[in-house]
Amino acid sequence: MSKTNSKKPPDGRGKYARSEETRTRILDAALEECAQAGFHKASMASIAARAEVAVGILNYHFGSRQEMLREMMTTYAAHFQSAMSLTQTGQGFYEYEVAILETYLAYLHANPEYIKLAEEIRRHEPELYQEGKDAQFAGIIYRIERGIEGGEIPIMGTDEIRIRAHLILGAYTFLDRLLEDEKYPGDDFVITVVMSMLRNGLSTSS
Repeated sequence: MSKTNSKKPPDGRGKYARSEETRTRILDAALEECAQAGFHKASMASIAARAEVAVGILNYHFGSRQEMLREMMTTYAAHFQSAMSLTQTGQGFYEYEVAILETYLAYLHANPEYIKLAEEIRRHEPELYQEGKDAQFAGIIYRIERGIEGGEIPIMGTDEIRIRAHLILGAYTFLDRLLEDEKYPGDDFVITVVMSMLRNGLSTSS
């Protein structure tokens, strides 16, 4: 009577899952290292130590330090965009802007490394940074246009919409610096002031 082979057949999916888990752990480690040391000073050895893998594993998954850090930045940018993607269901323009501000500030509090990493992406991967800003800019224009259609914002031309969208984007771009201020007045006060400026700035049209 032949012996029954008690070994389980190879599980390709399990191996793939472990590989993806390792890859994710490396990207998380790269994010931590870049947030602490900066893009240029982040070393493969330090990232490998954080991820608890050999340096050769980093090369196996990403091919090079540059490719690994670029993928880390791309993943992080996508994470931010996903976190800021709110469904506007039954909300007016200003109500929705409050929701976006609340989400944005909550994200900054939960991800304090974002400020430094966003600057790193702007300096070292300008095309990736611009892609993110273009997406934000398009979203602001879309919201203003919906606000005009809903009667909350006066009718204005395309050029005026774009100028106001740039101003709003600028406010969001540098709002993260405010959280680093020792005298940060709190989210509620910040939202109140920003919304007051937004209402005044969009309440009239040339």
